[in-house]
Amino acid sequence: MTHGETDHVTILHVDDDPAFAQLVAINLERRIEGANVETYERGTAVLDQLATGGVDCIVSDYQMPEMTGVELLETVREQYDVPFVLFTGHGSEEVASDAISAGVTDYVQKNTGDDQWLLLANRVERAVREHRALAAREEADRRFSTLIEAMPGVAYRSPLDPGWPISFVSEGCLELTGYEREALESGDISWGGDVVHPNDRGGGWDEIVDAVEAGERYKRTYRIQTRTGETKWVREHGLGVTEDGEVAAVEGYVYDVTEKHHRRMELREKESLLDSLFESVPIHLFVKDEAARHVRVSSALVDDPDALVGKTDLELSTLPEFEHHKQAFADDCRVLETNEAIIDKEEYLPDLDRWNLTSKVPWTDDDGNVVGIIGTTLDITERKRQEQEIIRQNKRLGEFASIVSHDLKGPLNVAQGNLELVREETETENERLDTVADALERIGDIVDDVLSMARGGANDLERDNVDLEEAVVEAWRSIDATETDATLETPDRLGTIHCDRVRLVRLLENLFWNAVEHGSTGPTITVRRLQDDVGFAVIDDGPGIPEESREHVFERGYSTDEDGTGYGLSIVADIAEAHGWNPRVRTANGGGARIEIVTRDGLAQAETAQSNSTSDD
Repeated sequence: MTHGETDHVTILHVDDDPAFAQLVAINLERRIEGANVETYERGTAVLDQLATGGVDCIVSDYQMPEMTGVELLETVREQYDVPFVLFTGHGSEEVASDAISAGVTDYVQKNTGDDQWLLLANRVERAVREHRALAAREEADRRFSTLIEAMPGVAYRSPLDPGWPISFVSEGCLELTGYEREALESGDISWGGDVVHPNDRGGGWDEIVDAVEAGERYKRTYRIQTRTGETKWVREHGLGVTEDGEVAAVEGYVYDVTEKHHRRMELREKESLLDSLFESVPIHLFVKDEAARHVRVSSALVDDPDALVGKTDLELSTLPEFEHHKQAFADDCRVLETNEAIIDKEEYLPDLDRWNLTSKVPWTDDDGNVVGIIGTTLDITERKRQEQEIIRQNKRLGEFASIVSHDLKGPLNVAQGNLELVREETETENERLDTVADALERIGDIVDDVLSMARGGANDLERDNVDLEEAVVEAWRSIDATETDATLETPDRLGTIHCDRVRLVRLLENLFWNAVEHGSTGPTITVRRLQDDVGFAVIDDGPGIPEESREHVFERGYSTDEDGTGYGLSIVADIAEAHGWNPRVRTANGGGARIEIVTRDGLAQAETAQSNSTSDD
């Protein structure tokens, strides 16, 4: 026995002859490396020492006072599994038989030669070595068993048979399949016939046989049905076990991958959807990594998307047609460094004579770390050209309206002036002159309305925080209160509104004139703040606007009054639209008209909106 295998071997020797006991100790310590022999004259002392632990072997005489060696052996075996060698001069078949029955490890007879010491040492050494090896195997088996039972799956052993009869299966089978291990090991439940899903039985059998015969590990994924009928996806790893060069069995491990399988399927669906998006959506899509290199590019705006993969926009900017990508690379770096998105950035590409609308957002992992960029680019060239054309048209329309207004105002003023002179020279009433006066006044209203509409676009708005009450007062000055007998009320705090002041006053003027012209005699007009929808309302106490007319009142040329131009409320709608507001018609308390202007960008003094009521009283 080499040093280390039985290092620090503790041996308890029991013999009622002190001189002989000392001789035994000397010989055992001389012949067994690392041995330490403790001698005792009585067996009871050995039992006390055993209780402290650390004993590797007991060597005992047979004939001793108080208890014999066999009686000591029987007592030891009741609690301990320590090797026990009976070393005695009372050699008889009866003693040997009793010792063997009591569980003796070995039996050595005393004699007078030196061979007895060598024999005893060899027997003790072998007993210790075998006991330690057995203990090591048992500990290894215990650890392996603990490991197998702790793993979230099933370990098994089976003959190489397509029916997979189970000779051993771990306790995890109950959680995985719902079946007790005894049912599978006994054959009452067949793994291949009862547990494996019917559609997957026998699948991949030839590949398994080939792998086992080649001494290679096999892997397969398939479905099982649990005792309750639930379907699960499992992953199996196995290896053949050979004995005498022949495959004796297969051993493997099966574990649940249902959730992982579903995640994989979801990922495949998402990848398929992403493929479809990249191939079919008419928007340029791109994905970049943490170094701003293109990972994936759609072909919406690029003839050869593969030429961009693996390159940054800075690298692409060396090509003449990609000069604009220098700024794109700078934007990429900003997104990666600040973790902030760039949304709807317009850029003109002079080398391609194209306008792009680009958005870039950070691509983050589960921990929130930026790992790349996801972006879109839309060709808005046609839209920009349309916008520019609209600007040009509005400019020309404004110029045209100014010319028309200037050219018509002069002759109109001449006609109205001469009409007044004729009236002064004529002493009697003349209905024809009244008709001419009304026509000239109508022409003047149409000219003012056309000029107002031509200048009502959103492109030249000069927005500011405008005091709504001051704008109401200014607009009211256009109403001849003494002639119309109209009254204005503003019971609420009207606050401020972010808008173009001139356009707001024009909108209010048209709402006031609409209330005067279509309302009752001596109408009362009220301006209130809205409570629920931020904005304001102009309310009159007239007959109101019929339900069937409400969807048409903001259309150009529509009027319920034969003498009306039909442009008053359409101007209101144009100014509202230019600001992004929403005009709508409601019925006021008492039956009058209530026209609300819902300002989508909101009123500055929002706190008053919560306190003011929308009541018309």
